[in-house]
Amino acid sequence: MRILMTGITGLVGAGFATNLLRNNPDYTIVSLCRSFGNKSGLQRTQEVIKEQCEMENKNDAEVLLSRIEIVEGTLEDFPADEMAAKGPYDTFFHCAASVNLGKDPDGKTYKTNFGGTQSALALAKRIGVKTFHYVGTAYVAGKYDGVVMEDTMPATDWNNSYERSKFDSEKLVRESGFDYTIYRPSIIVGRLSDGVIRKPLAFYRILEFLARVKISGWKKAGLPVDGPFTTSLKIAAGITDKIYFVPQDYVQETIAKLFVLPVCNKTYHLTGASPVSTPMISTAISEALKTTGLEVVDKVENPTKEEQLVQRMLDDLLPYFKSNITFDSSNVIEALGAEVLDWKLDLDFLRKMVHAYYQANNPELLE
Repeated sequence: MRILMTGITGLVGAGFATNLLRNNPDYTIVSLCRSFGNKSGLQRTQEVIKEQCEMENKNDAEVLLSRIEIVEGTLEDFPADEMAAKGPYDTFFHCAASVNLGKDPDGKTYKTNFGGTQSALALAKRIGVKTFHYVGTAYVAGKYDGVVMEDTMPATDWNNSYERSKFDSEKLVRESGFDYTIYRPSIIVGRLSDGVIRKPLAFYRILEFLARVKISGWKKAGLPVDGPFTTSLKIAAGITDKIYFVPQDYVQETIAKLFVLPVCNKTYHLTGASPVSTPMISTAISEALKTTGLEVVDKVENPTKEEQLVQRMLDDLLPYFKSNITFDSSNVIEALGAEVLDWKLDLDFLRKMVHAYYQANNPELLE
């Protein structure tokens, strides 16, 4: 099978590619990849695939890379002719997107994601593939309150341009005339075994910010940054037990398994069935930073300048800590069996995940 792909250097794309190629030796991938800085798309792909294989404790990066071809380009400047020329292809796997959860005043996030999907579908029609795979997000559910089934799109309002762009893109795929498979991951975090993640996104900004708060305060006081930290900081994030963290390895392995099944216009929630709560997250972070006094509340009365700064820095993430959505996974269970969800995220996992992040990025806090 020859697969046309976008997003191979992303958190989902790289893991999907290594899992798929490793388990299907007759598969090859041609992927769009942009240059960045002084590195070409090919160089970036080589580095990321090697890093992904190392993370998976595999030494087969060169073998896998021999079955990957790269076309330089972006979703905004889609090199359709060059991509088409490397065919024929059996299917299209569209994974690339701009993951910007903040404001989008110039519409760039929306244009990148929706326009990129338009371009991908147009190319898919041009080259005559029969099936189209699309990686969206569980949060096309937007501000919906309640149970969301996999094959439905109940949202009428969204928290940001990213969610709206993915909603409209998914709708475009559904109405395209292709037989499709849609994958909807939630908030991707470190792998189940040890909490390690290749490319920290979204939620990890909270860990980064709180580390900076502690390091700055303790250095000013002339104290060792790995010591106990007392604060009166309050974060207005709401209290919920429906924060759908999902391990990186579960997402990439599950997509790779679903990909090889017959395409039958199904959508799959890659969310797991064990959401965590705001207090569990607060506890894990406080323990890792040796912090007392940090509070997560519904509303901060008369916020300090520091608390106002926290709210501005983290404002785009906070809707995901107030959500009351429950994601159904019936299609995943039907396709792969109930055992695919035979794992659970709990406080012990959150402790591993937070510790793994600080070990990789702020080891001085743990000494």
